[in-house]
Amino acid sequence: MLWGEEGPVINHGPITMRLVYPGNGVEVGQKEKFWIGWEIILEQGWHTYWKHPGDVGLSPSIKWKHSNEYRAGELIFPPPVRVSMSGISSHGYYGETLFLIPVSIVEPQESMDEIELHGQFSWMACSRTCMPATRELSISIPVVEKFIANDELSEKFQQFWKKQPKELPESWDFQAHSLGKFITLKFPRELSMPDKRIDFFAEDRTVLSDQEPQVRRSGEHMEWLLEKSPWKKSGSNELAGLLAVGEGKDLAYYRFKTPLYQAE
Repeated sequence: MLWGEEGPVINHGPITMRLVYPGNGVEVGQKEKFWIGWEIILEQGWHTYWKHPGDVGLSPSIKWKHSNEYRAGELIFPPPVRVSMSGISSHGYYGETLFLIPVSIVEPQESMDEIELHGQFSWMACSRTCMPATRELSISIPVVEKFIANDELSEKFQQFWKKQPKELPESWDFQAHSLGKFITLKFPRELSMPDKRIDFFAEDRTVLSDQEPQVRRSGEHMEWLLEKSPWKKSGSNELAGLLAVGEGKDLAYYRFKTPLYQAE
């Protein structure tokens, strides 16, 4: 038997979505936070967007209807891939995507028999055209004596955490400098080998997502020449985002942040 909770399925154009919980319920008296998932399935050719979409796109967001007993936290995103809208490259997702949301019980009560979560979920799906939308999603999670996991949903949640970005290895020396309308990013030569694909997903629209970085050798390093974005936040003194290294099963993401210096 499969023990798992699912909210009503919502169909909107090319999207099917629901809220999911990987078990039969929350245990009586539980004080630790638990996680629910926002599952999105897209028709072929359509995509949604990452927390930092890039040059085009709109990031998914949620406005929760909270109760006094519990609070839902910030949406946790999986790492993105390159998506394209009208030939413009940005950061997002194809196919099936799972976002996770932490839920904290503020005042555990013996009389609680279920936890009902409701919220307004907003997103934009794009293909040859874009469809921004907002719909209400909900899920009811029973309060139970003993938690029993749903194997399929638990596996999806575990895979989500396995794919979350890692810390950047200390041996990887990166240097970023502002040079006019460009940013130069020096990185170890070992990351520019034929068997290693490397990509960068910038936060806060610091650099254009729709570009093929120029790569050149710079002493013992390789160097990317990245064009700045006109939508870049003024006064930013760092370059941050995700670094993707490898392909297929060997693909790994790393959290990236380095000071942005002025070139001499």
